Amino acid sequence: MRFLLVLLAAVAFAAPARATLDTVVLAPTDDVSLPFLCNWGYDWQERCYRDDLDRLELGGAGDKVWRSAVRFQLDGLPPDATIVTAELWLTYDGTCTAPLRRTVPCDGRGFSLEAHPIYTPNWYARREVAFGPAVAFADVEPGAGPEWLVWDLTDTVADWYSGDLANDGVLLKLADEQEDYAVGGPALPSSSYADPTVRPRLVVWLMT
Repeated sequence: MRFLLVLLAAVAFAAPARATLDTVVLAPTDDVSLPFLCNWGYDWQERCYRDDLDRLELGGAGDKVWRSAVRFQLDGLPPDATIVTAELWLTYDGTCTAPLRRTVPCDGRGFSLEAHPIYTPNWYARREVAFGPAVAFADVEPGAGPEWLVWDLTDTVADWYSGDLANDGVLLKLADEQEDYAVGGPALPSSSYADPTVRPRLVVWLMT
């Protein structure tokens, strides 16, 4: 009996501690609509302004194309955790970008939306931020009603967390074949939107 107790104690001591799967929901520390492909001229500041409003705009608006940037700080994640899954969630509510800083109801067409890692630490220091290849995709089907759009950013967030990639945020844009001055894309609720339940979020599942 004594030998059995000693054996069980040795096994328990040698067994690894059971890992715990936790979920963390992060709010953006910064999000903004940024102008690209502007018809630049003497009135650059007037016509190619940044839009830090309650919507993250995508698509054409007459003299520019909107793309949007979102950034999350990972300092609150526990050290030495393993990123299992990380997803960017934004709400589509049938609102689309239009010229003259307006929004209009979307016309029912579908959209393909890409997420790209940003390589510019200060989004406001230059006219257009630098960004890398698309790493995640989300689609709005034709005729879609309100829904969450989800981009799988697991690998990118893991690289941010490990320090292998600078956390300069992600750029959201329409797919190249859909992006045009005359075609407005989704205008998604931002971090300053009145209803907090539809604001952007980064949902991270991690093993600790």
